[in-house]
Amino acid sequence: MTILELGALGEFLGSIAVLATLVYLSVQIRQNNRSMGESKKLALAQTYQMRSDALQMMLVHAADSEYIGPIITKLTDIGYPEDIAALEHLSIEERGRFRQWQIAQQTHWDNMFYLYQQGFIDDEYYQDSFRERVRRLAPTWKALNVTPARQSFVAEIDAILADDHGS
Repeated sequence: MTILELGALGEFLGSIAVLATLVYLSVQIRQNNRSMGESKKLALAQTYQMRSDALQMMLVHAADSEYIGPIITKLTDIGYPEDIAALEHLSIEERGRFRQWQIAQQTHWDNMFYLYQQGFIDDEYYQDSFRERVRRLAPTWKALNVTPARQSFVAEIDAILADDHGS
């Protein structure tokens, strides 16, 4: 075999090695993408579970509370949340306690919106549940002067309420 033939053989074997490397990398990228997809599904499931646990704990605590439970019962008996004027029937102390509870509620929903922005909450939940709950709670937050800190959440509340008035 001549030097030229050995060179050609080397080039041929080198191109086969490059091709094999590309096939290997392609398989690795596919496996990595699959793994990342599964990790995202797991993160979403964990996020939903944490959201569910947090909301359930908040509501159970409120219902069990000697302070918040009776306030919620009193308000719902006189038409809250549909009738925001029901808040006027609270004593100063009740209003203060209810306001603190609503700060916690708003923080929860702001966090849910942040998770949605980051892609950890799907559009179905956002459209079907999140928007409706924020639409119901926003007038209470306004009446109690509970101001959100994140400007993107303020803008989202405004957009949700504007959609409500536009419908």
